[in-house]
Amino acid sequence: MNTVITKLIPIFILAMLGFFAGKTRLLPENTSDALCSFLFYFCAPAVSFANIITSDLESIFNLRFALALIVFEMTAFFSLMFLYKKIFHLEGSDMVIHSICSFYGNISYVGIPVFLTLFNNVIPNIITILVHGILTFPLAIFLLDWFSGKKNDKSAAHAIRTALKNPNIFIPAIAALLLFFKIPVPHLIIDTAELLGRPTTTAGMFALGLTCAQTGSHISSRSVFFRALFSALVKLTVCPLIAWAVGKYLFRMDQWWLTSLALIAMLPAALNDYILSQRYHSDEAFASISVLLSNLLFSITISLYIMLIGL
Repeated sequence: MNTVITKLIPIFILAMLGFFAGKTRLLPENTSDALCSFLFYFCAPAVSFANIITSDLESIFNLRFALALIVFEMTAFFSLMFLYKKIFHLEGSDMVIHSICSFYGNISYVGIPVFLTLFNNVIPNIITILVHGILTFPLAIFLLDWFSGKKNDKSAAHAIRTALKNPNIFIPAIAALLLFFKIPVPHLIIDTAELLGRPTTTAGMFALGLTCAQTGSHISSRSVFFRALFSALVKLTVCPLIAWAVGKYLFRMDQWWLTSLALIAMLPAALNDYILSQRYHSDEAFASISVLLSNLLFSITISLYIMLIGL
């Protein structure tokens, strides 16, 4: 357990350094926007491509786990959008961002160290990365484009054109097709994608802290903090319960896969949640605090979870 928490500490230190840089104004005010654009258009697609293309569907893909994960995430996504609309009176892209922060977890940079420490096995993480890269993340982007209000054209043709222009949609799709049809990809391309994806954690957490420092009065708003705390608690407590119920009663999964599904659902909010809020200029203050709070509180919930299941 101590090993898991120790692995998370450097992630928080990166955010603290970004916060320090923002408060001391060592960097220009638009640095956070530039970093997030770099992450959105280059690093995030590269991470998705490298993770998918280096997977082996035949040996790792557990269809029951994948379907359970999809049912859980789609149920959580649309239920949370309804909840935020009715209770907090949110609309459009703000409603979508709040929902994403409340269920979309940090699989790569928190999930993989946790699973390696607990199980010495990351197969559930790889399956989740595939589902996120092919379905969940593209769906989130599609909804953000749909609700953003930047375009008046809401036709299906416009939606398809918008999706095809987004590297976080078409690049994972290309990787999935290459993997499915077993088309070899040169190591030069894979190595380049892995290299391009490496700054995601460093730049993302640094930009996260930078935004917390630069959003000023918005972060001190009680309503923003309350919504962020609500989102973090939903992510860390309600989501794993929903996932556990889906896996146990709908898909009849065995104990190991059921435990893995609940743990995947419990992982703290991902950097992608914050990156999306920056990219679409949708409640950045909420997203930044939500990601920070869920990552900080995760050390408590993962400790309780380990005690509960006796690991």
